Parts: sequence; C-alpha cells; structure tokens
Amino acid sequence: KQTYKLGDCAVMYRINAQSRALEEACIQQGIQYRLVGGVRFYQRREIKDLMGYMHLIHNPQDEVNLTRVINVPPRGIGAKSLKDFINWCRNNKISLYEGIQRTYESKISGSQDTPAISNRAVSSIGNFGEIIQSLVTLSNRVPITELIDQVLEQSGLRQSIQNSDDNPTERWENILELKETAREFDSETPPDGLSSFLERLALVAEVDSYEDSEDSITLITLHQAKGLEFPVVFIVGMEEGLLPHSRSMENELELEEERRLCYVGFTRAERRLYLLRAFRRGFMGSSGPTMASRFLREIPSSLVTSESRQLTSDQPKTSSHIKRSEAEQLKLQAPRIALGTGDEVRHSIFGEGVVLECRQTNEDHEVTIQFSSEVGLKRLLLSFAPLEKVSH
Repeated sequence: KQTYKLGDCAVMYRINAQSRALEEACIQQGIQYRLVGGVRFYQRREIKDLMGYMHLIHNPQDEVNLTRVINVPPRGIGAKSLKDFINWCRNNKISLYEGIQRTYESKISGSQDTPAISNRAVSSIGNFGEIIQSLVTLSNRVPITELIDQVLEQSGLRQSIQNSDDNPTERWENILELKETAREFDSETPPDGLSSFLERLALVAEVDSYEDSEDSITLITLHQAKGLEFPVVFIVGMEEGLLPHSRSMENELELEEERRLCYVGFTRAERRLYLLRAFRRGFMGSSGPTMASRFLREIPSSLVTSESRQLTSDQPKTSSHIKRSEAEQLKLQAPRIALGTGDEVRHSIFGEGVVLECRQTNEDHEVTIQFSSEVGLKRLLLSFAPLEKVSH
C-alpha cells in the first residue's frame, strides 16, 4: 500500500475564509502546513484590526493594540499627532487610555486640558475614547457575537471594509468567518465569553509562528492551484453556495466558470483525489444543513470509488455511516408541504424567503429560495429542509 508524505498532499478550497478552520485543525494536530498565495488567517489585516479592538475592550490599558486601532479606520489622527499625544501622556505620567479619557472629558466640558495637537486630532481622540468606553460597557452585557457586530458598526470598520477597493468581499468573508469562530463562546456569561475567545486565539497565534518546511501540507485556493500538481489532492467544501459559489447561482456564465474552476482542482491530482462536503456547516455567520454540490452529481459513477462500512454496535451512527435502506426511506418520504413559485416560506435558520422554483429530483424535491440579501439564494431538499409556509 503506497504511503505519502505531508509534502505530497494539498487541500484546496473555493474562498480564502475557508482556510481558518483548516489552519486551526493543522495546528491542533501538530501538522505543519504552508499557505500558498495568501496570508495566514489570523495575520490578515482586517482580522488583526478587529482583534485589536477586541483586545483593547478586554484590557483598555493594552497600549500595543490601542496604538494599532486608534486611527483604524482613518479618523484624522496622523503619526505626528499620535506621537505628540503619547509624549503628552508620558509627561503627565498617565496611561494612553487615561489620556484618551481625559481628552474625551475635556471635549465634553470645554476645558483646555488637552495635548498641543490640532483641534481635529483632539476631537478624533475624544470620539475614539467615547467609542471604546461604550464598547467596554457593552462587553459586560451582551454575547460576544453581538459585541463584534457593535465593534464593526461603532468603529466604522464594517463601512471601511465594504466600501474599500481592496477585495472588499473577500475581506468581509474573513470577518464573518471570525465571527463564526466566536459564536461557540456566546453561551458564556459576559464578559467571560470575550476572555475565552481571546485565550483560544492566543493559543492558535502562539503555535502559528513556525517556518514553512518542505514536508508541509499545502493549503491553497482553487484559483491559486492552476498550473500546480500534487500526488494527493483534497477538495473541501463541495457544497452548494461554496462550490459553486452563491454569487454564481443566477448567472449561467458565472456558473460555468465555477464548473471550470472545479475541474481545474480535479486535474491537480496526480494519483488520488478526495472530494469532501459537510452535511452541516457553520460558516461566515450562518449555520445549518447543506446541499451537496451539483458538480458531485455530474461525475460519472465509473470514476468514483468509495468505502462502504457496515455499522457495528460500537460505531457511532454519524451521517457518513447511514445505511442505504435508511437513506432510501428518508428520500421516499412525501414532502411535508407542497410549494410553488411565489410561495413565501420561513426557514428555521435562514429566515423568510420566496420560492423561485420547485422541481422533482429522483424521489425528492429541490426547492430554490431567495432569502434576504445577507443569506442570498439557497437550493434545498424539501424532505430535509426545516421549512414552513408563511401566510399573510
């Protein structure tokens, strides 16, 4: 039986935000990896900016993160003004945060107890102090994902990223993926969730500093993989909405480009190709059941090999071990509700939407639904999807 080294293997995915879970898994398992054509997830600018705010909220005396985010996004505090402000704080023997608070209080009272910098910079520092003070108070009351939303809004980060000319969609996807990571700490009483979240990320960052080596598994997007070949290739996220990407669903040309991109990934494998999907996925702020990519259904069965393992009494009954007879029984169940074009429905996770199409697929029905702009277009199997009709 042939064996392969880590350096023989590549894991490919559709969008950069998917690398976060793969990087963390490699770190947790002690597997060396190299990220091709990109920056490691927690080193990406937008992630470091948001995490700078989170660290500062957790500890307002953290001067490293304070100086990182005080002018992010730009709010009129230039390098010279910041240097003069820091010197003013040192001369008055107060911390930077105390200096910001004093500047904020002076702005409200109209006193002149402020550093000798421009009025605009003084006003901006005062405004920044107000934002941080508000977020520190909020951190003691709300779950961490809600706190992240407020940081993005109050700091101006969301607007700055989404209005940027520098890959705004990709950068926002990274933010949503970080928020998804934080979601598991929502159940902790504030501000404990923030503390736990920062501790988890500190452990990841601590291990994430080693140098790449030749015997490292390769993590790479499908776009970056063109022209490269590996003995063993894993393509993850073979699901509707990821591959093909949700943005391509309504345009045949874009859908064909997704198909071509998928084919590029397939042909990067010299000896073994593994195609993987999740039955349920928490990703970029949403969570729920997924649909297998249409590209999996287009592969001729003669080219596919899979191991079928019989369940034994001591095996966990996971979705990957469902007996054929049970799967067939699920498929043969009649749809719980009859849907037609134009019907309004409610999904337990995605919220309300409008049915665009409902068609039979084998013994099931595939329904295409337009949800809100944040969720987008979804194709769901009627026998599995938690849907109900909405009547007005």
